[in-house]
Amino acid sequence: MTASNPKLTPPIFVTNSAVLFSAYEFGWGYCSFAIDPDAVCEALGAADKTQKQLLLAFELNKRRLLEAVEKKAIHGTGERISLSATDL
Repeated sequence: MTASNPKLTPPIFVTNSAVLFSAYEFGWGYCSFAIDPDAVCEALGAADKTQKQLLLAFELNKRRLLEAVEKKAIHGTGERISLSATDL
């Protein structure tokens, strides 16, 4: 059996607050994450904080998000993990 990569759920946008999503993988379940819109602009290249731009940056940078998720995931705690621009 080969190792699988985590999967990301579609993001949820909380106006002027955060981009929320979860990551899941067989063997460690779900982990919840939040990214500040400023971090999405700075690290992922969103042109502004509109939902359209944040979603575009999220979709275009899934590989970077997956790498950050693999490094920061804390399994089994149920806590939301905040990702900063430096994590991405």
